[in-house]
Amino acid sequence: MRTIYENYRGFKVFQQTNSYVAIPNKTDDDNQDIMFRQWQLIEVLNTIDAYIEN
Repeated sequence: MRTIYENYRGFKVFQQTNSYVAIPNKTDDDNQDIMFRQWQLIEVLNTIDAYIEN
């Protein structure tokens, strides 16, 4: 596992074997277990952006 972004819009983004994963930096009681997994880095970053904008 290799960290790509330590804090991208409140998410830690890292690379696992064949995919990129993003998890929230903070674990709040209101925060459901959110995790985004995509095959390309740009896809996971776009998913985070869309999530934040909504």
